[in-house]
Amino acid sequence: MSRSIWGGVASAIYLFASPAWADDSLALLQKIAQGARHLTYSGIFVYRSGNKVETSRIVHTQIDGRERERIEVLDGSPREVIRDGNEVKCFIPDEQLLIVESLPRQRGFPSMLPAGLGRLLDHYTIRSGRHERFAGLESLAIQLEPRDQLRYRHEFLVDAASGLMLKAVMLGEHGEILEAFAFSQIKIGGTLDPDAFKPHFDPDRVRVQQVRATQVRVDDIGWNFKASMPGFRRVAATRRQASSTQTESLHVVFSDGLASISVFIEPGSADESVETLAQFGPVNVYRRQLGGHRLMVMGEVPAVAVKRLADGIERRMK
Repeated sequence: MSRSIWGGVASAIYLFASPAWADDSLALLQKIAQGARHLTYSGIFVYRSGNKVETSRIVHTQIDGRERERIEVLDGSPREVIRDGNEVKCFIPDEQLLIVESLPRQRGFPSMLPAGLGRLLDHYTIRSGRHERFAGLESLAIQLEPRDQLRYRHEFLVDAASGLMLKAVMLGEHGEILEAFAFSQIKIGGTLDPDAFKPHFDPDRVRVQQVRATQVRVDDIGWNFKASMPGFRRVAATRRQASSTQTESLHVVFSDGLASISVFIEPGSADESVETLAQFGPVNVYRRQLGGHRLMVMGEVPAVAVKRLADGIERRMK
């Protein structure tokens, strides 16, 4: 992947109809965020992380303000994900298992940016670079450089006409590529085949696992998060139970508008002594025991971020 894709702001003025795109970084990011949600598109994209390479087909549209999306993994372990509004269905053919869950909007390629960007610019420096042709389209290169050690660097290629993200690269603390998404084929606009969102599985011949998730009020969480995490704020808290035989866990999500950190808390033996830090591609995972509970903090952020957040968690005194 080419690393020398950054240039002057003049390219942005040339590529985008509105001069504000070159002058206002926030407007540029909002254009990208809106494009991934409102546009109709279909294509094939490739995901790379370490030695893992995975190709997927995606179709997406928005009808009456509700997003519909279908992603089918074409190689490796087969999977099919269908989203209709907040309902997400994930089909795993090898197990004939359909997992159904109601979730807030989950961000994934090419929808990497949230609708509300908040104070993102306080924690990233944004640079726009020269234009280049990618996947048959004129694109603009954009770089988000973190202002501290709690987040990673991101590089995007964006379609000049629509604002749809065509390529996304996450870079580690030493400039290494942690993960990359890139369209190899893309069609933006037009109409989709009526069967584009039809599942490739028989709903009557699969095991259905309904994940139960209940929103939790801040006052009812029962835990304090005392670590200083500039830019990260708590955006969701739910109690989740994957099945009737599994233990209920608390899931709290923190985000700075681009990077997210998940905290999972569940009952565990007080005799266990667990404190481990591991990295899986771009995801750092930190586990620790706290009294009679197991804590797991994970996210696509540097290890220092997940450990700092985890070490600041304590049980709230009643």
